[in-house]
Amino acid sequence: MLHNSLYIHIPFCARKCRYCDFNSIVSESKTIDRYLHAMEKELSVLKGRYVFNTVYIGGGTPSILTEVQMEKLLHTVIRYVPSSEIQEYTVEANPGTLTANKIRMLKEYLVNRISLGVQSFQDRELNFLGRIHSSNDARDAFALLRKAGFKNINIDMIFGCPEQSLDDWEKDLKTVVELNPEHISTYALTYEEGTLLTRDLDDAVIHKLDEGVELQMYKTAISYLTRSGYNHYEISNFAKYGYECAHNHVYWKNMGYVGVGAGAFSLIDGVRTSNEKDICKYIDGINENKNIKSFRENLQINQFASETVVMSLRLRQGISNADFYERFGYKIEDQFGEQINSLAKDGLISYKAERLKLTEKGLFVADTVMAEFI
Repeated sequence: MLHNSLYIHIPFCARKCRYCDFNSIVSESKTIDRYLHAMEKELSVLKGRYVFNTVYIGGGTPSILTEVQMEKLLHTVIRYVPSSEIQEYTVEANPGTLTANKIRMLKEYLVNRISLGVQSFQDRELNFLGRIHSSNDARDAFALLRKAGFKNINIDMIFGCPEQSLDDWEKDLKTVVELNPEHISTYALTYEEGTLLTRDLDDAVIHKLDEGVELQMYKTAISYLTRSGYNHYEISNFAKYGYECAHNHVYWKNMGYVGVGAGAFSLIDGVRTSNEKDICKYIDGINENKNIKSFRENLQINQFASETVVMSLRLRQGISNADFYERFGYKIEDQFGEQINSLAKDGLISYKAERLKLTEKGLFVADTVMAEFI
């Protein structure tokens, strides 16, 4: 039996956020019930085939489920996934849809980590982003989670909104540190194709924040959060000692994972697949016992190695030659010697003591550096 990570996708939201390009829709309860039934069928097939060390229920907004629906989902997971093997069990939640009863249920069903999508503690930013909660809702949700006994909470934050000032961002950082979560994720606002945000940008309704200011915000997050006792272990992620996200480590190290639900990706033994993205087609496909995979590729070893280096460079510790050799049977420099020499000369990566990682200078142009290894 393989040790893997399990991702479960809940593609439903109360309202689509302006910046979101994830596979999610606003839907009525009946569709959600049908979806949960189909997903149970998909999960049942996995029983006995894998041992999952981490489970991550993401979305969409998993906390939008009614209490009855949430209990069905959580009961399904416990039924088909041996809970004794799960070390980290995360559920994403929106402060606007999290209630005391739902929190109690999550605790009862052995969820031990919550990722709270706060994004900002300022109502102006929240309105701009299209969030359904207020800054007070975020504080209240966090307090309820603590009261229920959750000792591993992540808070997601976004910076780089149009008209956001460095001072605004510093206030947000101060607030999040005062709450004292175990983990903080900070993401720069991105303009994805097909989102309301990008449409407004194209129509000149809004204007991007100056790149220099955005970079300053990122640097401020790093210095403020590290001074406050958080380890900057991945490009966008900060954690107290021992609270790094184990599930995301699997992605960053390009290890095996299984995805369940509409549009979910899996990577098993060098084969990457994804499920049917359309929710109704996914439900019908499961119910009619059809193949629900809409995409499949066998990764060639050099492509797999390339992706592994790119993903591992997201981690501040990078990747060791020993780990790379064990997985691919040759040294990093055998495939990437030219790139390493060139980037090291520019001071963007370091390759010392048989470990490849971004330098501080490289961190601020990480996408450009990573593109060299593709």
